[in-house]
Amino acid sequence: MFHNYFFLKRLAPELEKELKGLALLECFSQNKDELILGFGDGEKEFHIRANLDPNVSLLSFPDDFARAGKNSVDLFSDLLDKKVTGVNVFQFERSFQIQFDDDSLIFKMHGRRANIVHARNNEIVSLFRKNLRPDFEIIPSELNKQIVVSQENFSQHGYDPLQLIPALGKEVKIHLEETDFYKIPDQEKWAQFELLLKELDSNTIYLHEGPFLSLIKTSNEKTKSAIAAANWLYNKTVRSFYFDKEKTDAINKLKQKIKKSESYISKTRSKLDQVEKSRSPEEVANILMANLNSLQTGLIKAVLHDFYNDEPIEIKLNRELSPQKNAENLYRKAKNRHQEIDALKENIEAKEKLIDKVSRQILHLQDLDDTKELRKYLKDHRLTQKEKSKEEHLPYHEFEVDGWQILLGKHAKANDELTLKVANKNDLWLHAKDVAGSHVVVRQKPGQNFPTHIIEKAAALAAANSKRKTDTLCPVIYTQKKFVRKMKGAPAGQVIVEKEEVVMVEPKTLG
Repeated sequence: MFHNYFFLKRLAPELEKELKGLALLECFSQNKDELILGFGDGEKEFHIRANLDPNVSLLSFPDDFARAGKNSVDLFSDLLDKKVTGVNVFQFERSFQIQFDDDSLIFKMHGRRANIVHARNNEIVSLFRKNLRPDFEIIPSELNKQIVVSQENFSQHGYDPLQLIPALGKEVKIHLEETDFYKIPDQEKWAQFELLLKELDSNTIYLHEGPFLSLIKTSNEKTKSAIAAANWLYNKTVRSFYFDKEKTDAINKLKQKIKKSESYISKTRSKLDQVEKSRSPEEVANILMANLNSLQTGLIKAVLHDFYNDEPIEIKLNRELSPQKNAENLYRKAKNRHQEIDALKENIEAKEKLIDKVSRQILHLQDLDDTKELRKYLKDHRLTQKEKSKEEHLPYHEFEVDGWQILLGKHAKANDELTLKVANKNDLWLHAKDVAGSHVVVRQKPGQNFPTHIIEKAAALAAANSKRKTDTLCPVIYTQKKFVRKMKGAPAGQVIVEKEEVVMVEPKTLG
């Protein structure tokens, strides 16, 4: 009922009693869709807080209001120091105005399209919510609805109160339906309608948990003051709305973390199963070593006896390497395979622990019903929402592959920052050979060599973010970051590599 004409009709004279003769001393905003107005005369002060968030859209009248030291902006400065000459509601409209001689501030309480506009000489000169551009077309003198409330006019509108006075609103519509108003004979409806209008014009406002206000008699708590009712509704609504929103956002964020972790576990288990079931490179290397005498350099493949399964096996070889060197490569792959399996298992266990931790956090949040406790818990557990994600300020995109952290430069300047400021000297540095592209860094793990499959994945990422991203195969150089330096005056992203190795990979992004 707060945005109803009949409530504003009560509020306007109360505000006039408080404001008439006071000057507008300050008018500022320090939160989106919230306007603070401070009035005074040296002895008396009065404040209006208009929260025009489309989901809230309420007014309150705090005893005092401390302005923040930063992030606030002054508004409607043309009205500062002007004295209030009156406050009036527009007839059968959900709007009222505070008058300053030829100027006025119109409070248009239209729910999601609520706004405060500055009018001068019957013309709108500025808006609080500037995105509501059509409000510039408002003509203040035409806001009053010319409705004749008479029995004759009532009958001409089909004996329907809402057809005669649309400003009655939803609450009255519900009341009329619940009291079977539309079922009584037409000749009796006018008398009932007159009683309803008198009730809406009475001095009692009922306070309902929900929360909402009502001008229709109930057994709920009540007040005669529209200002007190507005403050009660504001405090109840804002606390409920923002507390619920903050709590729900935090819980949804945690649920999303669980969902991502479950997806990661599913994919990682599938990969682990695939790796464990695949033929061990060590067994293939053993078969090669058992047949060294019958092999020579230059072969691209060899068909040998698989003594593990007692059947022939075709083994692909690097023609540039001796059979023994081919076997050594397979033994290295086997070692990396063991490391990969261990890393996959560790990652699954870590995600399972994370899911358990986050699930307990969700249960705790669901039990909280106090704003201070909620915010303390969110802060203590680093669950607070940031104005912007840290990711937006980092010079790189971050990926994790089997427990290895891979960083991808976002652009040329970011490449310099990633390589020269973020990367450590023993991190692995990669870049597509001889073409422009992003720098890629793989974080070192103390005491561990970079696994071949991690180098290949990081190289594929570097290739996919280079001028050779459409090539079938792309050469990618890799080295420790300590062998990468930048010449003074060189363009952004351009570096010199003093020692490098090359790997051929298919350009691929990391999912």
